[in-house]
Formats: sequence, structure tokens, C-alpha cells
Amino acid sequence: MNIIKVKDIFIKELSIEYRQKFALGGIFLFAATVVFLIFKSFNNINPREWTILIWIIMLFAGLNAVVKSFLQEKKETYLYYYTLFDPIDMIVAKLAYNFIFLCSLFAIILIFMGLFSGFPVKDWTLFFSGSALGILGISIVFTFVSVISASENGNSTLMSILALPLVLPILLLLLKISAVSVRLLTDTAIMEDVWLLMGVDCILLGAMILLFPALWRL
Repeated sequence: MNIIKVKDIFIKELSIEYRQKFALGGIFLFAATVVFLIFKSFNNINPREWTILIWIIMLFAGLNAVVKSFLQEKKETYLYYYTLFDPIDMIVAKLAYNFIFLCSLFAIILIFMGLFSGFPVKDWTLFFSGSALGILGISIVFTFVSVISASENGNSTLMSILALPLVLPILLLLLKISAVSVRLLTDTAIMEDVWLLMGVDCILLGAMILLFPALWRL
């Protein structure tokens, strides 16, 4: 893996997003609007609802944000990139960009949820470590699904069919870790779930790195 080329691809992704500021703003506005509508509907959100809603909002806002990763440029452009970059450099740069983007989106959602309903989190270390691993897993799944969808000429139905079942185990672990961090549950073995989440991320990352070079040639 060439770090310099990874950085170049990462900067290219930033420049593309900068040229599409309306799309970027729309995603953040979508997240903020959904949080506000939930607050006006529930008026008072208890910790259980808070832990569920924050990840539901994150899931669908992230899906809209990341699945376009390999769809916003023409297939011929990626054939040209294939002559310039190693496939591993490309997928690592895309994943790094999507992970940072989703972390920023999560921060926006967290801020708005905090403004409207407070922060019920008691164990911040557990919450943020679990959230970071969960967002990484979601980034891997959505990035990989975007690759598959691009190889199938941008089939949006395929994106939904593949993404939601693959991300379900990550969400279930995230909900449990979040519930423990706000003291809805007491589980002395919660770190096993954190390690399990890390293991799921590693398996998904390994599968993506192994399969991406072949998918990119399609």
C-alpha cells in the first residue's frame, strides 16, 4: 500500500465533495431535520429511545451519504484510475474518507440530539469506543456495497438488499453497547461485545480488501 497515493485519492474525494457542497449540506440538513422532527413528535425522549433513535438516524443518513461513493463518477473514470492506482490504495482511501465523513455526521447527530434531549450517556469511554468501531463497520459495509452496486450499473435496489442485512449484526452490538453506556443494562462482560464488534470489523475489512481488486475489473 502506497501512503502517498492513498493521500492523493483522499484529497480527490474531498475535492469532489467540495464541488458538490449542496449534496453534502443536504445530508447534514437531513440528519438535523430528522432529529428535530423526532423531538417535536416525542417531546421528551427517554434514554432507551435515545439509544435506539440515534443509531436509526445514523444508519439511514449514512446510507444516503456513503453508497454514492463509487457511483458519483463514471465507470470510464474508474478504468482510468485503474491505470494510476493500486486497487488496495483506492479502497483504503475511499474507506478512510467514508469513515471520517460518517464520524462527522455522527457528531452532528449527537450534538442535535444533545441540544434537544440531553446526553444520557454515563460511560463516555465505552460509548465512544463502541461508536467508533460501529461507525467503522458501517463504513466498511456501505463502501463495499457501493462497489458492488457500481459494478451492477448503480442498482439502488441491490444496495438496500445487501447493505441492511450486512449491517444488522453491527447495529445489534452497537445498541447493546450504547444501552450499557447509558446504564439501561448492566453487563460485566460488555468488553467481550466490544471485542466481538472489532472482530466483525476485521472480517468485513478483510473480505472487502480480498474481493475489491476483482470487483473493480468488472
